[in-house]
Amino acid sequence: MGLFDVDEVKLQAYYHRAWLECNRGYVDPRKYPYLDKALYIFARENNCTYDEAYLLAKTGKKFF
Repeated sequence: MGLFDVDEVKLQAYYHRAWLECNRGYVDPRKYPYLDKALYIFARENNCTYDEAYLLAKTGKKFF
């Protein structure tokens, strides 16, 4: 696994970090560049949509 590879665990960790930074409220991924980039990379590598990657980061459940 390379430095910029994003797996499910790393994606969930980025979401959790953003969630804590926004005081445990709604996480807008566009406001957190590290989360936004990780969602794009994960979606591209796993042939899913951006929204499906976001739901995986948020809930931990695969929808694809």
